[in-house]
Amino acid sequence: MTDIAQAVIGFIGQHPHWAGLLIFLIALTESVAVIGLFIPGSPILIGVGAVVGLGHLPLWPMLVWATAGAIIGDGVSYEMGRRWRGTILGAWPMSRYPALVARGEAFFRRHGGKSIALGRFLPMLRPMIPMVAGALGLRPGLFYTVNIASAIVWAPAHILGGAVLGASLGALGAVSGRLVAMLAVLALTLWLLVVVTRWLWRRLLPLLGRAQHAVHRWAAARGSHPARLLARLVDPEEPDLRVMATLGALVLLLVAGFVNLLSLVAAHGGLARADGAISAFVQGLRTPWGDAALTVVTMLGDGHTITALTVASIGWLLMHRAWHRAGGVAIAIAVTAAFVPLVKGRLQILRPTTDLYSGADAFSFPSGHAAFSAVLYGILGWLVARGLPGRWQLVPLSVAAALIGLVCASRVYLAAHWPSDVAAGLIFGLGMTVAFAMAFRSANPERIAPRGFAATLLLVLAVAGGAHVATGFQAASAMYVVRDRTVTIPAAEWRAEGWRRLPQQRIDLEGDAEQPFRLQWAGPPEALAEALAPSAWIAPPGWSVATAARYLDDTADARTLPVPPVLQDGRMPVLTLIRPTADGTGREVLRLWRSGFALENGVPILLGAPGIEAIHHPLGLVSAIDAEDEGPLPELPELARLPNAASPVPSLVLAQP
Repeated sequence: MTDIAQAVIGFIGQHPHWAGLLIFLIALTESVAVIGLFIPGSPILIGVGAVVGLGHLPLWPMLVWATAGAIIGDGVSYEMGRRWRGTILGAWPMSRYPALVARGEAFFRRHGGKSIALGRFLPMLRPMIPMVAGALGLRPGLFYTVNIASAIVWAPAHILGGAVLGASLGALGAVSGRLVAMLAVLALTLWLLVVVTRWLWRRLLPLLGRAQHAVHRWAAARGSHPARLLARLVDPEEPDLRVMATLGALVLLLVAGFVNLLSLVAAHGGLARADGAISAFVQGLRTPWGDAALTVVTMLGDGHTITALTVASIGWLLMHRAWHRAGGVAIAIAVTAAFVPLVKGRLQILRPTTDLYSGADAFSFPSGHAAFSAVLYGILGWLVARGLPGRWQLVPLSVAAALIGLVCASRVYLAAHWPSDVAAGLIFGLGMTVAFAMAFRSANPERIAPRGFAATLLLVLAVAGGAHVATGFQAASAMYVVRDRTVTIPAAEWRAEGWRRLPQQRIDLEGDAEQPFRLQWAGPPEALAEALAPSAWIAPPGWSVATAARYLDDTADARTLPVPPVLQDGRMPVLTLIRPTADGTGREVLRLWRSGFALENGVPILLGAPGIEAIHHPLGLVSAIDAEDEGPLPELPELARLPNAASPVPSLVLAQP
């Protein structure tokens, strides 16, 4: 059948004027009972779509022909079944495929009229279901309604999918075959991984069960206290003890994680640099729509919303006589309210935006929004989930996790917190939630009427959160507006000693110091590109699917490969230039980033770092880059050449147009 599909697609490519009629006939015959079993309609239509994507066939006529063929083909099968109801399913040639007819009948009885739409996308059943529907008495009005509607979806699903594939392969050009081969290898690898994982899972589960019983018997036969404790932990008859041990171990891990994070933040070392780099990177992603959306999200973690939900949840629990759980919620919130400002005041880590709050709230570590959201939403999600059937328990937990995650993300996005602040608040909140779950694991979940509890919480969140957003959104938007943190410096001061205030080494996202800056350019990036153009410096191709695929071409050269992005303190370069090396085996690369400084006239000062990229071709299959941090600095109109202690090449050039 693959050969048939290839032959038809090849014929259409050579005779495009026959394409419409052929597509109509293929879509029609694929829908006719029994005959459709031998027509590879889907591969042909996808292949035709690829020809459309390459620009050799018009799109809309192909869609119309395919849709019409599918409608008429299903109609023919349906009318045959309707005409010979009592005999056709047992007559020749259907009698040669009793199992397929039985599957079609079962599918139709299970899904009714929907089976016409669903069956279109099931290769073996597709030509049988319309005939079965007619033979079993499906009303003509319902059949043709579903038939037409599903054909309008089915034809574009095949042809448009193929068109996207064809357009992509056309854009990728010479490497398209290689790319398809690599994607096929990747798909095969993933499939093998899934198969092996499922095989191991089926084999390992019984082994783990037998190992658990063996360890229990061994430990129970010993008389020591550690052995008795181990026997209880692995006893198949005491699952609650294992749950407690797991939750306890999780609490200890969270405490250890918080303490470790606290020590790293207090050291003001690499983590602080990583915080700055990640925060700057996120600030580069901000948009007006994103600002508005995440301002609303962050207000769901404000004190107004948290207080309203806390009061509502405690009130509901008290009303349902869940005294201990109500007290537990109150204690969890009270502990959070005491712990967060205490740590903030002791560490006094300033926020990314220093003028957002006053008092202890002016400090950032840990994030109160992250901590309160994780504590309250986590506990409430757990309380609701415990009272629901197993298949529904994931819903409140997912809602709670989404709210917590969005609030945490909003704090970093709006430059209200460093990433480590949010991580610390999240760890603390998860620890409190797990401790709450340990304390109240045996409480009757039905007592609190979990469905009503969930509905009440959602109503309070909508009303209180909505009111808070309605009254405070304008003020919050003004508070979280993007700040211009550019520092101005007089030109004379910059040339004298001010250049020392600028960063001397590149900082990556992990907070590590990388190569030194060899150039400070006071001027627009376009002026530097223009100044270097006579020396054969050019802009590299930008990143796209087509240019990225050039790395799969073993003949690609230095001019055609896009340059891998390199961040400085979370910021992308504002200018990247390349120049092929004399031997043609690589290229010089010059990247410039904003420094956060500008001259008094507003001209930005950019930081430049030259490098070398050697291009090689592993196994003669692809192109790869081996980057070196140090490279020669281009000849520029220098103002000064100054020492840079961080550089193994002891010079720093100040330059401007």
